[in-house]
Amino acid sequence: MENRCPECGTTLPRGVPAWARQLTVADVMTKDPLTLGPEDSLMQAVEVMRKRGIRRLPVVVADTLVGLLAEGDLKRAQPSALSDSEEEFVRVMDETPISRIMIQNPMSTTEHVPLLDAAQTLHTTKFGALPVLRDGKLVGILTDSDLVGILVGLLSQGG
Repeated sequence: MENRCPECGTTLPRGVPAWARQLTVADVMTKDPLTLGPEDSLMQAVEVMRKRGIRRLPVVVADTLVGLLAEGDLKRAQPSALSDSEEEFVRVMDETPISRIMIQNPMSTTEHVPLLDAAQTLHTTKFGALPVLRDGKLVGILTDSDLVGILVGLLSQGG
């Protein structure tokens, strides 16, 4: 079955366009992501994630990546709001630093890595994000949401 352009009827080529195979992490990553420090509280992380609608936060000290905080890890670390008092919940969340639960020395990538390689890494490791480093400093983050966004863009091109 031939795939045709819905506008002009031209037969569209099969496969991934050559330009799409040339994409790098830099073309898709979220630049200058929000970050927190290792001594920031779990409560601060919850608030930032909820307000900004994000699920992963790089943890940095002076632009140097020291960890990654995932929403799932944060949820698992929260005391139960059902079994503890609200005051106890707030106290634990305010007094517990991110460093207690963050992923230390997370896997990362650089901005010049082919997007296919980074996507394969995320797929095989089941990670949801790769911090992006340049000369050891955090410059971005590549997330599963970034990959879905580029996929939508590619599929909507029609060839």
